Amino acid sequence: MNNRHIGAVLLVVALFIGIFLFVTKQQEDIYLDKIIEEQGGVCYVDGICVHDQQFIKYFLGGLLAVVVAFSGAYLLFFDKSQKMLLQQHKEVASALKEAKEKDVFQAYLAGFSEEEQKVLKAVKEQEGIQQSTLRYRINMPKTSLSLLLKSLEEREIITRKEHGKTNEIFLVRKF
Repeated sequence: MNNRHIGAVLLVVALFIGIFLFVTKQQEDIYLDKIIEEQGGVCYVDGICVHDQQFIKYFLGGLLAVVVAFSGAYLLFFDKSQKMLLQQHKEVASALKEAKEKDVFQAYLAGFSEEEQKVLKAVKEQEGIQQSTLRYRINMPKTSLSLLLKSLEEREIITRKEHGKTNEIFLVRKF
């Protein structure tokens, strides 16, 4: 149950409390009017005015109804903490997922030489990068890059797919 539902329920409860107090007060006033008529117009019984005897319970009941109504209205219209918590939870979860992916990839790269790491980072950043673009991106001679890619392909770390006169490079393992 979210805060809006709880707020609506509290408003309904406050309404019922208010109606109950009003009906009870009306019934008591009718009863007191009968007592006053029976006594000939005198509203004092044992020296105490009958209208003042039960005032405190209606005051406290009304105060309770008002507090419950304001609490319900606050939850129904103003409280946005659930949405904020959900949004923060999503942000934290996505940040943790990104950090985990980055850590997994960094651990994976630790087993490769510096040149191989450059190639793998560039391929991860741009999946399907063309071999000619990769050469300029990591600043490596064409033959060295070709031999390095062949070595990585033989170890099944990358795959090369022909694309026109050049090759597209893909990582076999997805991060």
